[in-house]
Amino acid sequence: MNRLLGAVAALLVGVLAAACQPSPGPPPGPQPDRVAIYGDSLMNSSSAVWRPTIKEQLPDWALLERATWGSAACDHLEQMEADAREAWNVRVVVLAFYGNSITPCMSGADVEERYRWDLTVAVDFWLERGVRVVLVVPPGPVDSEPYSAAGRAALAVAGDRRVRLVDTTGAFVDPEAGTFASELDGVAVRSPDGIHLCDHEALGGLTCDEDDAGAIRYAQPIADAVVAEARLVK
Repeated sequence: MNRLLGAVAALLVGVLAAACQPSPGPPPGPQPDRVAIYGDSLMNSSSAVWRPTIKEQLPDWALLERATWGSAACDHLEQMEADAREAWNVRVVVLAFYGNSITPCMSGADVEERYRWDLTVAVDFWLERGVRVVLVVPPGPVDSEPYSAAGRAALAVAGDRRVRLVDTTGAFVDPEAGTFASELDGVAVRSPDGIHLCDHEALGGLTCDEDDAGAIRYAQPIADAVVAEARLVK
């Protein structure tokens, strides 16, 4: 097993053992407005794209980064409660999940039904607290047709709720085949594993380059949506 796969395996073992346990609260004193990011490897690995955009456009805001490789939406619910309770001053939340189902809270669950339930809980939790929500519809596996189980769940949850929906599927679909592509316009937009946004094995790391085509297609519209929502905060 190479170093990258070993690192991924170690991360997933940690997730499986105690996925997204609530972390320590914020430092004492007044807190800046914050964007909280909840997601999995797609959000985590594309941070070189969304992080600088958000920081540049929202210089007075802070980030609360909770995206964890291998996690499912249900792994983050307890952390969300802690983040809301511990005075992090969260004003905008991103919910971005590919559809993982390997952690204990997903055991035996129907992926679409469970994600629809958990995303409903998460969205309503934040909306009830006056927090603005960016809900992401993820690309599905390469060669599959839109939408994935998690994608359908996100679309269903959005419904008539006041969330900003970011549908990333169109940026990854081959218009001729109608399926998710590994390459578009001659440029790789997905990893050889058909799931991730860049070739982590070739990179030797867990973060895509800032100029990676797949990471940009996924993360840039999310970052733009965060900035737009933050500017609506009063």
